[in-house]
Amino acid sequence: MARRKLKQKKKQRDDAESTRFGFLRLGGEHRSRTVRGAVWLAAIGCVAIGICIGLARLETRVHALDRYDRSLTLRWVDLPDWLQLPDNKHILDGLARRVDLRAEDRLLDPCLAERLGRVLCEPTVGWIKSVDRVAVEPDGVVSIRCKFRRPVSWVQHGRYCYLVDAEGVRLPGRYAVSDCDDSSLMLIEAVRLDPPATGSVWRGADLAAGLRLVTLLTDKPFRHQIVSVDVANHDGRCDRSRPHIELATDRAGSRVWWGRPPDEEFGTEITASQKITLLDTLYRQWGRIDMNRSYVNIMTWPDRIAMPATERPAKNGRLLRG
Repeated sequence: MARRKLKQKKKQRDDAESTRFGFLRLGGEHRSRTVRGAVWLAAIGCVAIGICIGLARLETRVHALDRYDRSLTLRWVDLPDWLQLPDNKHILDGLARRVDLRAEDRLLDPCLAERLGRVLCEPTVGWIKSVDRVAVEPDGVVSIRCKFRRPVSWVQHGRYCYLVDAEGVRLPGRYAVSDCDDSSLMLIEAVRLDPPATGSVWRGADLAAGLRLVTLLTDKPFRHQIVSVDVANHDGRCDRSRPHIELATDRAGSRVWWGRPPDEEFGTEITASQKITLLDTLYRQWGRIDMNRSYVNIMTWPDRIAMPATERPAKNGRLLRG
């Protein structure tokens, strides 16, 4: 009996010890299989580690080769014509600085194209509407294809002028009013709302109306005589009896009374296309759309012009006909 109790106590101690170490005693065959499995796992782990180390060393050696250890260069693909002009080179130079292609960047960097594309997609870049493709070529050239925002007009607000595209998005830069002189772009003046951040749409019905008019006038033969589009009285906000929009010409003090914005005549004025035809006729017959007068009113009749009585020209049977 005493011997049986001793065996029971020994078994209890062994079970307790096995439990402390997180396993129960196994049979010899089972234990042998477990050991073999552990050895195989360890061997597989060692092989995997060896492969990783070998690949890392191989990558280091490849990157060290002369053909891969080279400085990268930037190339813009399919640039629009206006960005290829020498006067606009500063735009591409600014974009290249923004791209930030670094001396330590390498040809085989798998994250390089993604990083550059992400930088160019930031709204504050301003000049880029969308990024179509960024590719790192085998010859070390980083080629970038984008859709760019083309400036269509200056916008004056206070003492400064800003550039906007056809959608009213503000482009980079702030300029003195004198910078707009002799520019190929028209100026929209007297907008009410403050300029937004670069890359954001400049809100305001007055600016939108001015942009629509600028778009209509840009390619006309008399365009060079128009200095600015004045929207100070847009929607008659200052004086309902005055034209809502006026065109300032390059003759000091001369104005063309345009009237309501395009597509907002509502039957009270002739259409924008009729007004443009009228201006074209004035330009062909008189050489100037303002006829060298202080103002010319083209808001109402397509076959005659209103102007100050003291400045009326001699009668001409063909004036503004056809």
